[in-house]
Amino acid sequence: MSKLKVVLLIILAVVLVDFAVENAQPAPAIKLFKFQLAELPTYLLVYLSLVVGAVIGWVAHGLGIRRKRREAQAAQTASAQQQQQEPQ
Repeated sequence: MSKLKVVLLIILAVVLVDFAVENAQPAPAIKLFKFQLAELPTYLLVYLSLVVGAVIGWVAHGLGIRRKRREAQAAQTASAQQQQQEPQ
C-alpha cells in the first residue's frame, strides 16, 4: 500500500509542477475597491485558492466535530442525571 501512495504522490507532484510551469505567466492584476493588490502568476493564484479553501474546510470540520462532541456530552450528562433520579 505504501508503494501505491508513493506512486500517487509522485504523479501528483508531476502534475502540480507541470501546471506551475505551464501557467507561469503573470495573471492580470488583482484589484479590490480600485486598489491594485498584486500581480501573481496564475499557478500561485490557484495554489493559494486551494490552500485557503483547505484551511476553511479544516476549520469548519473541526468546529462541527467540537459541536457534535459537546452535544454528545450534554446528552450523556442528561442521561446520567435522569438515571440517578429514577431509583428515588
